[in-house]
Amino acid sequence: MKLLLSKIFALIMVFSFSQASELKIIDFTEAKKLFENKEALFLDARGEKLYMRGTILGSLNLPVNRFSKSVGLLPINKNAKIVSFCNGFKCEKSDELAVLLEKEGYSNVLVYKGGYPEWKEKAMPLMALKAEEVQQENKVIEAKGKKYQVKGATIFLGQDKGMIDQFWFEKVVLNDLPKNVQLIDIRKESDFKEGHIKGAINAPWDSKAEKIDLSKVSTDKVLVFYCNTGMQSAEAALSLKKRVGKDIFYFDANVSCEKNNCKVEANENL
Repeated sequence: MKLLLSKIFALIMVFSFSQASELKIIDFTEAKKLFENKEALFLDARGEKLYMRGTILGSLNLPVNRFSKSVGLLPINKNAKIVSFCNGFKCEKSDELAVLLEKEGYSNVLVYKGGYPEWKEKAMPLMALKAEEVQQENKVIEAKGKKYQVKGATIFLGQDKGMIDQFWFEKVVLNDLPKNVQLIDIRKESDFKEGHIKGAINAPWDSKAEKIDLSKVSTDKVLVFYCNTGMQSAEAALSLKKRVGKDIFYFDANVSCEKNNCKVEANENL
């Protein structure tokens, strides 16, 4: 019986690997060529907020969770070249979107893993919705959100439901975290181990099942979710409808860490 189960497991692993390995991955040079020659439709698999803050010029926004409602926007020609991208090499949304496109019958789907961050870094053409406010260099930004007290903690609220004031939190998250606030790193365990904000607890967000396990997290503190870009932390927090904005919030910011050495940059309001 054990031998049979091990064989079945091995077959599942081989099948899963073959599916992942079948994706056609392209690098920046190939993406640039397709863009400049206008040979492909670029699809941004990130959430709407990140798309509006900045994306590859001419790309369309198609988050995975909106795929079924947006199929009608896709090319009629199933042989059309489509480039799926998201928020860099660790972002899996572009892979997930590519799989959905192939299931829909599109035969020429490419995944640009460098995505928006690499495109921006290379100073390639971008587009964005004009920001409501822009953070000036060396300018101290005070909290603009409403002061809020809960579970012994004093925080400031951001502009959207469940959002903590990102400009204020950017200033305190690394060195002066408010009392009774618990940071929750919702990224994969492997990413958490590579580096995370000091004092954070890891509770990975399962984006496919849209679930997060908080069973091991204390309930006597205010929980603030964070990830690499703010996209998944918002999804995770908003999935907990009964608690979001009450004792669960998300941090809308770009966070990059090497071990415990972290850089934090608040995302602009739209």
